[in-house]
Amino acid sequence: MRIPLLALFERSLRVDARTRSVFGTRIALLVILLISLFEVEQTSRYGFSSAPGLQLFRGVLWINVVFISLAGLSYFASAITEEKEEMTLGLLRMTDLNALSILLGKSTSRLVGAGMLLLAQVPFTLLAVTLGGVSTRQIAAGYCTLLAYVFLLCNIALFSSVVFRRTAIAALMTGVTVWIIFVLPSAILGALRDAMAAGVFVATNGWRAVLIQFLEFATGVSAWSRLSAILRTGFAEDPIGFQVISNVVIGISFFLLAWIVFEPCTRNQHEDAPARGIVMFRRRQSVRVPEGVRDLGAVTWREFRFVGGGVRGLALKFLIFGAATAGFAKVIWLTETGSRSEALGGFLVVSSLMIVAVSLAIDASRVFKSEVRWKTLSSLVLLPFSVREIAYRKVIASVAGVTPYLLYCFVGLILIPKEFSQFLDDMTGHPEGLMFLAIFVSQYILFLHLTAYLSLVIKRGALPLAVAIQYVGGIFLMAPISLIFMRGSGGQDLGMLFILAGTLTATGVFHKAIGVRLERAAAEE
Repeated sequence: MRIPLLALFERSLRVDARTRSVFGTRIALLVILLISLFEVEQTSRYGFSSAPGLQLFRGVLWINVVFISLAGLSYFASAITEEKEEMTLGLLRMTDLNALSILLGKSTSRLVGAGMLLLAQVPFTLLAVTLGGVSTRQIAAGYCTLLAYVFLLCNIALFSSVVFRRTAIAALMTGVTVWIIFVLPSAILGALRDAMAAGVFVATNGWRAVLIQFLEFATGVSAWSRLSAILRTGFAEDPIGFQVISNVVIGISFFLLAWIVFEPCTRNQHEDAPARGIVMFRRRQSVRVPEGVRDLGAVTWREFRFVGGGVRGLALKFLIFGAATAGFAKVIWLTETGSRSEALGGFLVVSSLMIVAVSLAIDASRVFKSEVRWKTLSSLVLLPFSVREIAYRKVIASVAGVTPYLLYCFVGLILIPKEFSQFLDDMTGHPEGLMFLAIFVSQYILFLHLTAYLSLVIKRGALPLAVAIQYVGGIFLMAPISLIFMRGSGGQDLGMLFILAGTLTATGVFHKAIGVRLERAAAEE
């Protein structure tokens, strides 16, 4: 007997269960588990690990956390926004399906699929018990934590997908919400505890004691903190603890909120248009192309202006990062007893480089998205320039969009002259260090090319898929190299050279494939 409320939910489950991507994901998951088991076997054979089972279980858990987080920013966050972007939500609402049916069919079906992938790992992960260092209770607690985390993340993404029109904005708000729930309380609590240890913050009574208790309560909600506790030796708590219950309760609350706001947020369906970044706040004013911007320069200006936000976007990034730096400087001033300038400089360098890496990766996943979606590649290639030259200009605009963070990174390097000088000496004085740096940079460039290529092949989810492919591919590459090269004398240098050559070759292949794919997409329009 079929229940009308679950009609779309049942159909979505049937369709998702038969798609090739689901089978590919299961195979990839099995491969990752086997490779992790191989790595544990290698490290335990040479005496690098005294608890191989715990090492295997730790690797599997954190791999799941990474991929669940990436799925929340792409797969879950596009549940309703994909219908809004494709202008099909109105057709879906013309049926007898109510808001609850649509939410169950579009989001909960994805949640069930993700939960099944987690449960499918349990029989393989139980091998960690036989390897030693981990108990069955820890494995049960770990997967209960992951299931609660994916439930919470899916419903946060669902709420964002209902409220916002675009997948990118929904993914951004999902990430911000997760950061506020999981990262911010523990970071503030750690800073306050350091301040208490330094004697500059006293929390014996009053609002300060209440603040500490609230932050401890909020930290208990974090799945990451719970996993850290589970992975400790001697864990003997119940598998279903406060984190699991709180995540489920918060997840249900977000689902109910999505149900409540579904009608007002989807009542009027507006025709979508290409994103204009910060320029959207100036729709009533005409946008004039500056004099001197001609030919290919116009392509760079258009990308920088409408996608990167232009000068206003740069100023906004500069101010936001400056405010975060000022807050961190205040924390350093209260808690740090050593060199405050070195701590602030390290924060600027590390955080700015991380933001640059993430920003460029996001730009790579959408650098050709608007042209492909709105069928404007055929018009763009009418310019008397090759497609590759146009792509280069778009890349220049993306690099220009991260200049505020590069400026802060430069300031951070000025604050840590000794550390930076020591780093340069280590790189120039040790060839293997310089080779490692070259491999790291080339791997990131390969990742950007892979992301840009996948954005031309699939509709959404190019960034998390690129992360998964590069991770699995890197493991596949490192395993045979460690067996062939790393054991003999001088084999380490030869193995690193082989990795660098393979990375550069793969980058060249994807660089060529992107140009071919763009030309084909332009010809098909």
